[in-house]
Amino acid sequence: MVIPILTGYVTITHPDGVDTGTEVQAHVQPETPGVPANGQVNDSPTYRVFVGGTVDVRFNDRIRWGGLLLQVLEQPARYPSPFGGPHHVEAVGTVMPETLVDILRGTTKDEYGDDVPNTTPVVTDVPVWLTEQSQTTSVPADMRTTVVRKLTGLVPPDTDVQERDRIRAEDGTTYLVEAVTRPHSSVERADLRLDLRLVQTGPETP
Repeated sequence: MVIPILTGYVTITHPDGVDTGTEVQAHVQPETPGVPANGQVNDSPTYRVFVGGTVDVRFNDRIRWGGLLLQVLEQPARYPSPFGGPHHVEAVGTVMPETLVDILRGTTKDEYGDDVPNTTPVVTDVPVWLTEQSQTTSVPADMRTTVVRKLTGLVPPDTDVQERDRIRAEDGTTYLVEAVTRPHSSVERADLRLDLRLVQTGPETP
């Protein structure tokens, strides 16, 4: 079976939320079978993205291609030209699943007059792309190692979201927004990056 290669433009964003500042032409080819990314479900579709040899694309970058957001799975392969210099770069990316969430803000009073988190959304049905990375670190004082989970969410640039807001998924899982990064791009407004902390699991969470 011949897998078609599609031509278009992509925008590349580094994990720190800083856009490369350039929109580049690319050839995109569906991968089969899919290769799962860390923290992603096993059946996430993957794509191989071909860009020019001088394009700055790295492991764990985000590649936006039309309505899809891809996460680069591994260090991209760089191929030289037979005439000298770089020829092209190949990056394999998996589709980052999209989840719709509500944004909650501030507190309200309960029947006793105490402050409780507000459960009425200020914005509903916001698309967010969630990723999770785990890092093992040592704790010298306790002579042990611990696993630190780092949650990141990407939302559209016009989203009304602030630090200390909470985002609630359809299954009730709730995250606290610890930081909002508004990256600068000379080409287009890049997605907002949210540093998240899990504060409540939903009743449907295994």
